[in-house]
Amino acid sequence: MKKVVVTLIIGSVVCLSSSASILFSDAFNYQDGSLTTVSGGIWINHSGTAGQVDVAAGRVNLTGAESEDVHANLLGGPYSAGVLYYSMLVNFSALPQGAGTYFTHLMNDSTTFRARVVTTTNGASPGSFRLAISNGSNPPTYALHPLDLSLGTDYLIVVRYDMDQPWVRSRLWINPAGESDTSVEATDDVTGAPIYAIALRQSRTSGPTDMGVLTVDNVRVATTFVEVVPEPTWLLPVGLAGLALAGRLCRRKAHK
Repeated sequence: MKKVVVTLIIGSVVCLSSSASILFSDAFNYQDGSLTTVSGGIWINHSGTAGQVDVAAGRVNLTGAESEDVHANLLGGPYSAGVLYYSMLVNFSALPQGAGTYFTHLMNDSTTFRARVVTTTNGASPGSFRLAISNGSNPPTYALHPLDLSLGTDYLIVVRYDMDQPWVRSRLWINPAGESDTSVEATDDVTGAPIYAIALRQSRTSGPTDMGVLTVDNVRVATTFVEVVPEPTWLLPVGLAGLALAGRLCRRKAHK
């Protein structure tokens, strides 16, 4: 399944490669090892113990038992106006605890973080967890997505970060087919900050599994929703039908 998904995503990137609105894309097709090393400097340590965030079998491992935080710079940054979207495929193998904490965000520097995605068991059924979004505040200040999530399952998360409001606004989707699908918007008021990078975070704070344990794959950042949501990949059964639709979407975009 992993190989087919990556193949379709690569096809989507090729289809959209002429667009300047894709600011970052990484499928983590590296050899196993420390992410900052095997990526050749694409991912950079900005806090915590260097070398802890690692890649294995084409996915990044994140855990609350470690402390390293890493980021990758966006093409053409910084961005201080307009709208940014980012997406990634996440799969949790251990639950967070209580209010939880955030594991990914956009960033200005090593201390100014925006559009934080939080993992928590608050509001979730026993054995499940939920994701939440904050504009820039720490848990438990966040907007909770209503969907209960399960361990061992791939979820596509999509985040919209709007810098053209009096206070910045962040919105979270899970497995969306379109921008009108169910989402939740953060309500904490924070001012804007120039965005340079997308970040992955580990959090050795009050406990070893506050954020749970997860893998991350297929990170994308763009200025449009459609370019961080590869429609044929996530929404159709894998096979020739998906490939055919991917081709139609490419041709449709080419004629716009």
